[in-house]
Amino acid sequence: MQPYVILKQPGKAIFYLFTIMILIVKESHEHGRCNHNCFGPVTRLKIYNELSHGYLHVNGSNVVTTDESDGILYKISSGRNFYLYDMRAEKFICWRSRRPRATRELRNKARHRMHSPLIARNFSNPKCRFQDLVAEGGVGYVNLAPAFNRSLLMKFNSRGRFVTQECTPSTKEVRKRHLCAKQTNFLIDDGDACECREAERHFCRAKFAKMKEFRSVCKTSNRINGL
Repeated sequence: MQPYVILKQPGKAIFYLFTIMILIVKESHEHGRCNHNCFGPVTRLKIYNELSHGYLHVNGSNVVTTDESDGILYKISSGRNFYLYDMRAEKFICWRSRRPRATRELRNKARHRMHSPLIARNFSNPKCRFQDLVAEGGVGYVNLAPAFNRSLLMKFNSRGRFVTQECTPSTKEVRKRHLCAKQTNFLIDDGDACECREAERHFCRAKFAKMKEFRSVCKTSNRINGL
């Protein structure tokens, strides 16, 4: 009876055919791709700086943008803000709470002034929360700022180091020109959620238990996995 009804109603037949075609095209276009987070509030991405030709990542306790890393970071959403975590280094990218106390090693004022405000930490704190802002100069570019102050932007020079010194007449010499060049714009490359299955296992460890972003999702995950 159903074929007879469809033949009597050519409009419905065309609708069914059109719907099937859309599903086929969508399936072929999204084959092998996951359109969801890696796990809970976690997504994988890369943050690229064109001036230094490198990705934002952790190197020891420093935060740099060099080509020495594949640049894979994990973004942990927290309301309108987010954390940035380098799984390879197992550290969060954070804004320094305050400049280090002037010890004997930092007696030189110029050296003390050039200390980077970014630092990598083993555990998260409010200073590790960031926000992305629409950047001027092109579609797809963003600025990155700490959640507590939108006017403090990440800015890196051609060597992939955080710019802590503005241009002065004495730094306009050719040999110091790299101190003047800086870039606050970043390109974001969203990762494929299919390739980050390790996120659930990694972020449900005891190290992250105090983070409210993981409490409910990890509780459910551990119950399902019998942990």
